[in-house]
Amino acid sequence: MLGERVLLIHPGIYDDVDPRAFPPWGALTIGHALRAVGHEVRVLDLNGQDVAASLDAELVVAPPTVVGFTAKQGVGARRFRAAVDHLRAVAPGVPIIAGGPLVSTFPDPASPIWRGVRTIFLGDGEQALVSWLADRSRPAGLVHGAEPISLDDVGVPSWWPELPGYVHPARSWPNMGVPGIHVASARGCTRRCTFCYLNAQYPGARFRFVSAARLHTDLWSLNSATGARGFYFVDDCFIDRAQERVREFCARMIADGAPFRFGCDVQLTDLERYPDLLALMYRAGFRSLYVGVESAAPETRKRLAKGVLRAAATDVLNRALDTGYVLRASIGIGWPGETGAHARQTLALIDAVPRLAFDAYRYYPLPHTPLGERGRWAAARARMSAEEFAETAFQDYSDHNDDYSEIPAAEYAELWARLREREGERLAAYFALGH
Repeated sequence: MLGERVLLIHPGIYDDVDPRAFPPWGALTIGHALRAVGHEVRVLDLNGQDVAASLDAELVVAPPTVVGFTAKQGVGARRFRAAVDHLRAVAPGVPIIAGGPLVSTFPDPASPIWRGVRTIFLGDGEQALVSWLADRSRPAGLVHGAEPISLDDVGVPSWWPELPGYVHPARSWPNMGVPGIHVASARGCTRRCTFCYLNAQYPGARFRFVSAARLHTDLWSLNSATGARGFYFVDDCFIDRAQERVREFCARMIADGAPFRFGCDVQLTDLERYPDLLALMYRAGFRSLYVGVESAAPETRKRLAKGVLRAAATDVLNRALDTGYVLRASIGIGWPGETGAHARQTLALIDAVPRLAFDAYRYYPLPHTPLGERGRWAAARARMSAEEFAETAFQDYSDHNDDYSEIPAAEYAELWARLREREGERLAAYFALGH
Protein backbone atom coordinates (compact mmCIF):
# COMPACT_ATOMS: atom_id res chain seq x y z
CA MET A 1 0.00 0.00 0.00
CA LEU A 2 1.70 3.19 -1.20
CA GLY A 3 0.85 6.82 -0.75
CA GLU A 4 0.69 7.00 3.05
CA ARG A 5 1.09 10.36 4.76
CA VAL A 6 3.80 9.61 7.30
CA LEU A 7 4.73 12.03 10.08
CA LEU A 8 8.13 11.26 11.62
CA ILE A 9 8.67 12.91 14.99
CA HIS A 10 11.79 13.55 17.02
CA PRO A 11 10.39 14.37 20.48
CA GLY A 12 13.60 16.12 21.48
CA ILE A 13 16.13 15.66 24.25
CA TYR A 14 15.77 19.19 25.61
CA ASP A 15 12.80 20.97 27.15
CA ASP A 16 13.99 24.54 26.96
CA VAL A 17 17.34 24.98 25.20
CA ASP A 18 18.44 25.45 21.58
CA PRO A 19 15.75 23.56 19.67
CA ARG A 20 17.87 23.24 16.55
CA ALA A 21 21.13 21.95 17.92
CA PHE A 22 21.05 18.60 16.09
CA PRO A 23 19.13 17.73 12.92
CA PRO A 24 16.90 14.65 13.41
CA TRP A 25 19.04 12.47 11.15
CA GLY A 26 17.32 9.21 12.11
CA ALA A 27 13.98 10.55 10.91
CA LEU A 28 15.59 12.08 7.82
CA THR A 29 17.21 8.85 6.64
CA ILE A 30 13.98 6.90 7.19
CA GLY A 31 12.07 9.65 5.42
CA HIS A 32 14.49 9.39 2.51
CA ALA A 33 13.71 5.66 2.16
CA LEU A 34 9.95 6.19 2.42
CA ARG A 35 9.93 8.99 -0.14
CA ALA A 36 11.83 6.76 -2.56
CA VAL A 37 8.89 4.30 -2.66
CA GLY A 38 6.18 6.91 -2.99
CA HIS A 39 5.12 7.90 0.52
CA GLU A 40 4.56 11.50 1.55
CA VAL A 41 6.80 12.33 4.50
CA ARG A 42 6.93 15.20 6.93
CA VAL A 43 9.42 15.50 9.78
CA LEU A 44 8.65 17.30 13.02
CA ASP A 45 11.46 18.13 15.45
CA LEU A 46 9.98 18.95 18.86
CA ASN A 47 13.31 19.76 20.51
CA GLY A 48 12.70 22.64 22.91
CA GLN A 49 9.11 23.02 21.69
CA ASP A 50 5.78 22.77 23.47
CA VAL A 51 4.84 19.16 22.64
CA ALA A 52 1.04 19.47 22.61
CA ALA A 53 0.89 22.83 20.82
CA SER A 54 3.34 21.74 18.13
CA LEU A 55 1.48 18.49 17.50
CA ASP A 56 -1.88 20.28 17.29
CA ALA A 57 -0.50 22.71 14.72
CA GLU A 58 1.00 19.91 12.63
CA LEU A 59 -2.24 17.89 12.62
CA VAL A 60 -4.08 20.89 11.19
CA VAL A 61 -1.52 21.51 8.44
CA ALA A 62 -1.07 17.89 7.29
CA PRO A 63 -3.10 15.17 9.04
CA PRO A 64 -0.97 11.98 8.93
CA THR A 65 -2.11 8.41 8.35
CA VAL A 66 0.86 7.02 10.31
CA VAL A 67 3.03 8.62 13.00
CA GLY A 68 6.55 7.36 13.78
CA PHE A 69 8.76 8.38 16.70
CA THR A 70 12.48 8.34 17.43
CA ALA A 71 12.50 7.30 21.10
CA LYS A 72 15.44 8.05 23.40
CA GLN A 73 16.30 7.76 27.09
CA GLY A 74 15.86 10.36 29.84
CA VAL A 75 14.25 13.67 28.87
CA GLY A 76 13.68 12.21 25.41
CA ALA A 77 11.59 9.39 26.92
CA ARG A 78 9.51 11.84 28.94
CA ARG A 79 8.83 13.95 25.86
CA PHE A 80 8.06 10.82 23.83
CA ARG A 81 5.43 9.72 26.36
CA ALA A 82 3.90 13.18 26.45
CA ALA A 83 3.62 13.20 22.66
CA VAL A 84 2.11 9.70 22.46
CA ASP A 85 -0.43 10.45 25.18
CA HIS A 86 -1.47 13.67 23.45
CA LEU A 87 -1.83 11.98 20.07
CA ARG A 88 -3.93 9.20 21.58
CA ALA A 89 -6.26 11.88 22.95
CA VAL A 90 -6.59 14.06 19.83
CA ALA A 91 -6.02 11.55 16.98
CA PRO A 92 -6.95 8.13 18.42
CA GLY A 93 -7.33 6.43 15.04
CA VAL A 94 -3.79 7.12 13.77
CA PRO A 95 -1.37 4.20 14.29
CA ILE A 96 1.80 5.06 16.20
CA ILE A 97 5.13 3.30 15.74
CA ALA A 98 8.53 3.88 17.35
CA GLY A 99 12.21 3.07 16.96
CA GLY A 100 15.51 4.32 18.31
CA PRO A 101 17.76 3.64 21.33
CA LEU A 102 14.85 3.32 23.75
CA VAL A 103 13.65 0.22 21.90
CA SER A 104 17.06 -1.37 22.38
CA THR A 105 16.85 -0.74 26.12
CA PHE A 106 13.17 -1.73 26.42
CA PRO A 107 12.52 -4.28 23.63
CA ASP A 108 9.40 -5.78 25.22
CA PRO A 109 6.40 -4.34 23.34
CA ALA A 110 4.23 -5.09 26.41
CA SER A 111 6.23 -2.62 28.54
CA PRO A 112 4.17 0.33 29.80
CA ILE A 113 6.66 2.66 28.12
CA TRP A 114 5.05 1.60 24.81
CA ARG A 115 1.44 2.11 25.90
CA GLY A 116 -0.49 3.42 22.90
CA VAL A 117 2.23 2.36 20.42
CA ARG A 118 1.25 -0.27 17.86
CA THR A 119 4.69 -1.43 16.70
CA ILE A 120 8.28 -0.90 17.83
CA PHE A 121 11.30 -1.37 15.56
CA LEU A 122 14.64 -2.68 16.83
CA GLY A 123 17.73 -1.66 14.87
CA ASP A 124 17.84 -0.04 11.43
CA GLY A 125 14.40 1.17 10.45
CA GLU A 126 14.55 2.15 6.77
CA GLN A 127 13.73 -1.15 5.05
CA ALA A 128 11.71 -2.46 7.99
CA LEU A 129 9.33 0.48 7.84
CA VAL A 130 9.04 0.31 4.06
CA SER A 131 8.01 -3.35 4.41
CA TRP A 132 5.67 -2.65 7.33
CA LEU A 133 3.82 0.02 5.38
CA ALA A 134 3.50 -2.35 2.41
CA ASP A 135 1.89 -5.00 4.63
CA ARG A 136 -1.84 -4.29 4.89
CA SER A 137 -2.02 -6.09 8.25
CA ARG A 138 0.44 -3.63 9.83
CA PRO A 139 1.77 -6.22 12.31
CA ALA A 140 1.89 -5.13 15.94
CA GLY A 141 4.57 -5.85 18.53
CA LEU A 142 8.32 -5.97 17.96
CA VAL A 143 9.78 -5.82 14.44
CA HIS A 144 13.47 -6.48 13.88
CA GLY A 145 15.08 -4.02 11.52
CA ALA A 146 16.78 -5.04 8.30
CA GLU A 147 20.15 -3.43 7.70
CA PRO A 148 20.62 -1.65 4.36
CA ILE A 149 22.96 -3.62 2.13
CA SER A 150 25.11 -0.49 2.07
CA LEU A 151 24.78 2.77 3.98
CA ASP A 152 25.51 4.43 0.65
CA ASP A 153 21.87 3.59 -0.10
CA VAL A 154 21.04 5.94 2.77
CA GLY A 155 23.84 8.49 2.61
CA VAL A 156 23.52 11.90 4.25
CA PRO A 157 20.24 13.13 2.75
CA SER A 158 19.63 16.83 2.19
CA TRP A 159 15.97 16.68 1.08
CA TRP A 160 14.43 18.24 4.19
CA PRO A 161 13.69 21.94 3.61
CA GLU A 162 14.26 22.85 7.27
CA LEU A 163 17.92 21.76 7.32
CA PRO A 164 19.29 25.31 6.76
CA GLY A 165 17.80 26.24 10.13
CA TYR A 166 20.24 23.85 11.81
CA VAL A 167 23.33 25.65 10.50
CA HIS A 168 24.95 27.54 13.36
CA PRO A 169 27.23 30.57 12.89
CA ALA A 170 31.00 30.37 12.95
CA ARG A 171 31.19 31.53 16.57
CA SER A 172 29.41 28.30 17.63
CA TRP A 173 32.25 26.13 16.32
CA PRO A 174 35.52 26.65 18.24
CA ASN A 175 38.56 26.35 16.00
CA MET A 176 36.42 25.63 12.93
CA GLY A 177 35.50 29.25 12.30
CA VAL A 178 32.83 28.65 9.63
CA PRO A 179 29.05 28.18 9.66
CA GLY A 180 28.47 24.52 10.51
CA ILE A 181 25.99 21.73 11.09
CA HIS A 182 25.99 18.39 12.92
CA VAL A 183 26.06 15.39 10.57
CA ALA A 184 25.51 11.64 11.01
CA SER A 185 27.37 9.35 8.59
CA ALA A 186 27.81 6.01 10.38
CA ARG A 187 26.22 3.48 12.71
CA GLY A 188 27.69 1.38 15.46
CA CYS A 189 31.24 1.67 16.73
CA THR A 190 34.62 -0.02 16.42
CA ARG A 191 34.62 -0.53 20.17
CA ARG A 192 32.30 -1.97 22.78
CA CYS A 193 32.55 0.18 25.90
CA THR A 194 30.77 -1.77 28.61
CA PHE A 195 28.46 1.08 29.67
CA CYS A 196 27.26 2.12 26.19
CA TYR A 197 23.75 1.62 24.77
CA LEU A 198 25.29 0.50 21.46
CA ASN A 199 25.78 -2.94 22.99
CA ALA A 200 22.03 -3.40 22.61
CA GLN A 201 21.40 -1.17 19.58
CA TYR A 202 24.02 -2.82 17.38
CA PRO A 203 25.19 -6.13 18.95
CA GLY A 204 28.79 -7.03 18.20
CA ALA A 205 31.68 -4.65 17.59
CA ARG A 206 30.40 -3.49 14.22
CA PHE A 207 30.93 -0.16 12.57
CA ARG A 208 29.12 0.65 9.33
CA PHE A 209 29.51 3.87 7.45
CA VAL A 210 28.72 5.88 4.36
CA SER A 211 31.70 5.41 2.04
CA ALA A 212 34.27 8.15 1.58
CA ALA A 213 33.15 8.75 -1.99
CA ARG A 214 29.46 9.03 -1.11
CA LEU A 215 30.17 11.15 1.96
CA HIS A 216 32.31 13.50 -0.12
CA THR A 217 29.45 13.92 -2.62
CA ASP A 218 26.76 14.31 0.04
CA LEU A 219 28.65 16.97 1.97
CA TRP A 220 28.96 19.07 -1.16
CA SER A 221 25.20 18.63 -1.66
CA LEU A 222 24.59 19.60 1.95
CA ASN A 223 26.79 22.66 1.46
CA SER A 224 24.73 23.63 -1.57
CA ALA A 225 21.42 23.10 0.26
CA THR A 226 22.32 24.80 3.54
CA GLY A 227 25.40 26.97 3.09
CA ALA A 228 27.24 25.02 5.80
CA ARG A 229 31.02 24.90 5.43
CA GLY A 230 31.65 23.08 8.69
CA PHE A 231 30.49 19.56 9.47
CA TYR A 232 30.65 18.00 12.92
CA PHE A 233 30.19 14.23 12.75
CA VAL A 234 28.07 13.07 15.68
CA ASP A 235 28.78 9.39 14.97
CA ASP A 236 30.10 7.44 17.95
CA CYS A 237 33.35 7.09 16.05
CA PHE A 238 34.65 8.35 12.72
CA ILE A 239 37.90 6.41 12.38
CA ASP A 240 37.25 2.98 10.87
CA ARG A 241 39.32 0.09 12.15
CA ALA A 242 41.36 -0.31 8.95
CA GLN A 243 41.51 3.50 8.48
CA GLU A 244 40.70 3.05 4.80
CA ARG A 245 37.57 5.19 4.77
CA VAL A 246 38.97 8.02 6.90
CA ARG A 247 42.17 8.21 4.84
CA GLU A 248 40.31 8.16 1.52
CA PHE A 249 37.95 10.86 2.78
CA CYS A 250 40.90 13.00 3.84
CA ALA A 251 42.59 12.50 0.47
CA ARG A 252 39.45 13.64 -1.35
CA MET A 253 39.15 16.74 0.81
CA ILE A 254 42.83 17.62 0.43
CA ALA A 255 42.47 17.24 -3.34
CA ASP A 256 39.57 19.73 -3.18
CA GLY A 257 41.81 22.21 -1.37
CA ALA A 258 40.38 21.47 2.10
CA PRO A 259 37.38 23.79 1.62
CA PHE A 260 35.50 22.62 4.73
CA ARG A 261 36.16 22.30 8.43
CA PHE A 262 35.32 19.18 10.43
CA GLY A 263 34.94 17.81 13.91
CA CYS A 264 34.43 14.23 15.06
CA ASP A 265 34.48 11.80 17.99
CA VAL A 266 37.65 9.87 18.79
CA GLN A 267 38.99 7.68 21.58
CA LEU A 268 41.91 8.57 23.81
CA THR A 269 43.73 5.55 22.40
CA ASP A 270 43.27 6.96 18.87
CA LEU A 271 45.16 10.09 19.90
CA GLU A 272 47.98 7.99 21.28
CA ARG A 273 48.38 5.43 18.50
CA TYR A 274 47.78 7.37 15.29
CA PRO A 275 49.63 10.71 15.32
CA ASP A 276 50.24 10.42 11.57
CA LEU A 277 46.50 10.00 10.96
CA LEU A 278 45.71 13.02 13.13
CA ALA A 279 48.17 15.07 11.06
CA LEU A 280 46.49 13.90 7.84
CA MET A 281 43.04 14.71 9.23
CA TYR A 282 44.25 18.18 10.15
CA ARG A 283 45.43 18.78 6.57
CA ALA A 284 41.99 17.69 5.35
CA GLY A 285 40.24 20.28 7.53
CA PHE A 286 39.59 18.54 10.87
CA ARG A 287 39.98 21.01 13.71
CA SER A 288 37.85 19.80 16.62
CA LEU A 289 37.81 16.43 18.38
CA TYR A 290 35.48 15.02 21.01
CA VAL A 291 37.41 12.51 23.12
CA GLY A 292 35.88 9.61 25.04
CA VAL A 293 38.03 9.90 28.18
CA GLU A 294 35.42 8.86 30.83
CA SER A 295 38.09 8.24 33.49
CA ALA A 296 41.82 8.64 33.99
CA ALA A 297 42.15 5.72 36.41
CA PRO A 298 43.57 2.62 34.64
CA GLU A 299 41.44 0.29 36.78
CA THR A 300 38.25 2.10 35.82
CA ARG A 301 39.21 2.37 32.16
CA LYS A 302 39.80 -1.38 32.08
CA ARG A 303 36.37 -2.00 33.60
CA LEU A 304 34.84 0.24 30.92
CA ALA A 305 36.83 -1.41 28.08
CA LYS A 306 38.28 1.96 27.11
CA GLY A 307 41.66 0.57 26.12
CA VAL A 308 45.13 0.68 27.65
CA LEU A 309 47.38 3.71 27.24
CA ARG A 310 51.10 3.18 26.90
CA ALA A 311 51.90 6.86 27.34
CA ALA A 312 50.70 9.31 29.97
CA ALA A 313 47.23 10.65 29.20
CA THR A 314 48.45 14.20 29.70
CA ASP A 315 51.09 13.73 26.99
CA VAL A 316 48.56 12.19 24.61
CA LEU A 317 46.08 15.04 25.02
CA ASN A 318 48.70 17.79 24.85
CA ARG A 319 50.18 16.37 21.64
CA ALA A 320 46.78 16.58 19.93
CA LEU A 321 46.30 20.11 21.26
CA ASP A 322 49.73 21.10 20.02
CA THR A 323 48.88 19.69 16.58
CA GLY A 324 46.25 22.42 16.35
CA TYR A 325 43.07 20.69 17.49
CA VAL A 326 40.68 21.86 20.17
CA LEU A 327 39.56 19.04 22.44
CA ARG A 328 36.33 18.45 24.31
CA ALA A 329 35.90 15.27 26.31
CA SER A 330 33.28 13.19 28.08
CA ILE A 331 34.20 12.53 31.72
CA GLY A 332 32.11 10.55 34.18
CA ILE A 333 31.96 9.73 37.85
CA GLY A 334 30.16 7.10 39.92
CA TRP A 335 31.47 4.08 38.03
CA PRO A 336 31.06 0.62 39.57
CA GLY A 337 34.18 -0.14 41.59
CA GLU A 338 35.39 3.46 41.44
CA THR A 339 37.00 4.78 44.61
CA GLY A 340 37.66 8.31 45.71
CA ALA A 341 41.30 7.85 44.69
CA HIS A 342 40.22 6.83 41.18
CA ALA A 343 38.00 9.89 40.82
CA ARG A 344 40.79 12.15 42.03
CA GLN A 345 43.05 10.71 39.31
CA THR A 346 40.52 11.99 36.79
CA LEU A 347 40.42 15.41 38.43
CA ALA A 348 44.22 15.48 38.42
CA LEU A 349 44.23 14.81 34.68
CA ILE A 350 41.82 17.69 34.14
CA ASP A 351 44.03 20.02 36.18
CA ALA A 352 47.15 18.87 34.30
CA VAL A 353 45.63 19.72 30.88
CA PRO A 354 44.10 23.20 31.30
CA ARG A 355 43.17 23.43 27.59
CA LEU A 356 40.86 20.39 27.84
CA ALA A 357 37.14 21.22 27.82
CA PHE A 358 34.77 18.50 28.93
CA ASP A 359 31.20 17.44 29.69
CA ALA A 360 30.72 15.88 33.11
CA TYR A 361 28.13 13.22 33.84
CA ARG A 362 27.14 10.68 36.46
CA TYR A 363 27.06 7.03 35.44
CA TYR A 364 23.73 5.27 35.04
CA PRO A 365 23.57 1.45 34.58
CA LEU A 366 21.62 1.00 31.34
CA PRO A 367 19.85 -2.34 30.92
CA HIS A 368 21.28 -4.71 28.28
CA THR A 369 24.80 -3.31 28.63
CA PRO A 370 27.60 -5.46 30.09
CA LEU A 371 28.25 -3.07 32.97
CA GLY A 372 24.57 -2.39 33.60
CA GLU A 373 23.74 -6.08 33.91
CA ARG A 374 26.22 -6.73 36.68
CA GLY A 375 25.58 -7.16 40.37
CA ARG A 376 23.00 -5.38 42.42
CA TRP A 377 21.57 -3.19 39.63
CA ALA A 378 20.42 -6.15 37.55
CA ALA A 379 19.08 -7.83 40.68
CA ALA A 380 17.18 -4.67 41.63
CA ARG A 381 15.60 -4.44 38.17
CA ALA A 382 14.51 -8.06 38.42
CA ARG A 383 12.48 -7.18 41.52
CA MET A 384 10.72 -4.24 39.86
CA SER A 385 7.17 -4.30 38.57
CA ALA A 386 6.63 -3.56 34.88
CA GLU A 387 5.55 -0.02 35.75
CA GLU A 388 8.59 0.57 37.97
CA PHE A 389 10.95 -0.72 35.32
CA ALA A 390 9.34 1.48 32.66
CA GLU A 391 9.88 4.50 34.92
CA THR A 392 13.64 3.94 34.66
CA ALA A 393 13.39 5.03 31.02
CA PHE A 394 13.19 8.58 32.32
CA GLN A 395 16.67 8.36 33.87
CA ASP A 396 19.92 8.96 32.01
CA TYR A 397 23.50 10.08 32.41
CA SER A 398 22.70 13.25 34.35
CA ASP A 399 23.33 14.90 37.68
CA HIS A 400 20.08 13.41 39.00
CA ASN A 401 21.51 9.90 39.25
CA ASP A 402 22.43 7.90 42.29
CA ASP A 403 26.01 6.95 43.16
CA TYR A 404 26.91 3.51 41.79
CA SER A 405 30.55 3.67 42.91
CA GLU A 406 32.39 2.70 46.07
CA ILE A 407 32.80 6.36 47.04
CA PRO A 408 31.12 7.41 50.33
CA ALA A 409 28.18 9.75 49.77
CA ALA A 410 29.71 12.90 51.24
CA GLU A 411 32.98 12.45 49.35
CA TYR A 412 31.08 11.66 46.16
CA ALA A 413 29.06 14.87 46.43
CA GLU A 414 32.24 16.89 46.99
CA LEU A 415 34.02 15.30 44.02
CA TRP A 416 30.99 15.82 41.77
CA ALA A 417 30.82 19.49 42.78
CA ARG A 418 34.50 19.95 41.92
CA LEU A 419 34.01 18.22 38.58
CA ARG A 420 31.02 20.41 37.70
CA GLU A 421 32.87 23.57 38.68
CA ARG A 422 35.76 22.73 36.37
CA GLU A 423 33.32 21.74 33.62
CA GLY A 424 31.73 25.20 33.68
CA GLU A 425 35.10 26.95 33.56
CA ARG A 426 36.43 24.84 30.71
CA LEU A 427 33.30 25.05 28.55
CA ALA A 428 33.22 28.82 28.95
CA ALA A 429 36.83 29.02 27.74
CA TYR A 430 36.09 26.54 24.93
CA PHE A 431 33.21 28.51 23.47
CA ALA A 432 35.09 31.77 23.87
CA LEU A 433 37.43 30.43 21.18
CA GLY A 434 34.64 30.88 18.64
CA HIS A 435 34.43 34.63 19.23
